[in-house]
Amino acid sequence: MLDLFFWLFFMLLVSIVVQSWYRRAHTPGFKTILHVLAFVGVFVHEVAHYTFCVLFGVKVDKIRIKYRSEDKIRVAPHGSVGTPELERNSFLQTFAVSVAPLLVSTFLFLFCLDVIFNIETDPWVNVVAIFFCVSLMIGSEPSGQDMRLIGVTFRKDPKYSVYQIALIVASGLIVWFFVDLYFISLPFEVLYYVEYFFFVVFGYFVLKIAFWIVGRSFSALSKTKFPSVRLLTRKRRFKMFSPRKLQEKEAQW
Repeated sequence: MLDLFFWLFFMLLVSIVVQSWYRRAHTPGFKTILHVLAFVGVFVHEVAHYTFCVLFGVKVDKIRIKYRSEDKIRVAPHGSVGTPELERNSFLQTFAVSVAPLLVSTFLFLFCLDVIFNIETDPWVNVVAIFFCVSLMIGSEPSGQDMRLIGVTFRKDPKYSVYQIALIVASGLIVWFFVDLYFISLPFEVLYYVEYFFFVVFGYFVLKIAFWIVGRSFSALSKTKFPSVRLLTRKRRFKMFSPRKLQEKEAQW
């Protein structure tokens, strides 16, 4: 599964380069095409945020995807996903939602490569796949706001954040060494990467519940109180958070 990390790193680097190229392009007709491609990339970016919010139990109040700037004077594809209770989220939730565009865009990019090189299709399908790949490259990089929220959430409870990271790493290693992901024949190679992702998430929950059971058993024997299991979301708010400042995840375009 090291190939997956290679592709994630590749998409991150390429996205940085393509976004820089997109911002510097000024040829009128060519720039219009890039704006359309960027808008598609923004759409995938924000839908990825929203999808992972749903999967990881993060409350969402709205999703915005716009082709023009807020003042509607110039073309500036951008978007945001509103998270009104961000202060309740754990490090794992914030991290998963923040890197969702990179992960989803990488999966879609690999699927497009399968379409272009491994599947016999009409030429126009390949052309669409190529243009879609460019859109994914423009929109796959997590924004500066996304990365900032990861750091902010980690600092609010470093011990619990490190605990979640340790469980994810342990789950990934267990799946890597002990689970045969090819026991099911899948039509596309990228689906095995998606399968690996879901197995790691599943393994995280299994390990967390297992540690909770061990903790409860220990507390019963020692007659000490053991906290209830928290799979993802915290039950309390962090007082030091500023909900107004951290209300939205805004794509930086």
